[in-house]
Amino acid sequence: MAGTPNPDSHESRMASRRRTRLRPVKLVTVAGRFIEDGTAIDVSETGCRIRRFNTGRVPARLAVYDEADNSFRLALVIWSRGPEIGVRFVGTPRAGTRADVHRLTGRFYAVTG
Repeated sequence: MAGTPNPDSHESRMASRRRTRLRPVKLVTVAGRFIEDGTAIDVSETGCRIRRFNTGRVPARLAVYDEADNSFRLALVIWSRGPEIGVRFVGTPRAGTRADVHRLTGRFYAVTG
């Protein structure tokens, strides 16, 4: 049954996951400010595992910008182990606007000031 964790499994995953190959993502604040780059390793309808390029703390609530399909998903950080985090998506995806894409992928996108 979708949406219900499998009691016989050692995981509490609510949706089947699919492994991805080098799917670039950007972690951003809920207000849309860049936090850091990452790579989605496993993705499901309800969340994903992200390998980060930094090991600093991230907010408990953030947005994941998927560069491959130009979408934003609000997410909650469920777990963190070294450079990897697991997030649960909240709500439906939102398409990135031209301004979003430019801000997050244009020249000097990672420079804050």
